[in-house]
Amino acid sequence: MSYELYPLPTVFSALYINGAVLGLNSCSAVPALSSPAPPNVPLSLQPTPTQLLTVHQPGIDRFPFAKMRDNLINLCAMIDDEDFTRDLFTMPSSNITPGLASWDPQAWKIEKYFADKWGFLFY
Repeated sequence: MSYELYPLPTVFSALYINGAVLGLNSCSAVPALSSPAPPNVPLSLQPTPTQLLTVHQPGIDRFPFAKMRDNLINLCAMIDDEDFTRDLFTMPSSNITPGLASWDPQAWKIEKYFADKWGFLFY
């Protein structure tokens, strides 16, 4: 299976590929603990202790930002999942740099709208 993004990478394609790298089922929405990742999984996608010890939505595991993943899990009672998902997929959220791997945090360029509203998740 190729993990290259064609023709132009999108948030959708990047999250799908990151899930494939982790061996996640694309249709799974059942909250669970993350499984330890094999050593060949890029460091940016390796689960954090929070992911390994806290039941959470599996889609969180697809983001190449450990702090963001932990914050999404730890702040889940204060975050409206629908609002986050709507902004991620329907508003200017992120651009993925062509030629860079989807799991490379440097490939993700967070848009101002998304950063203004959700930037606290990255710190």
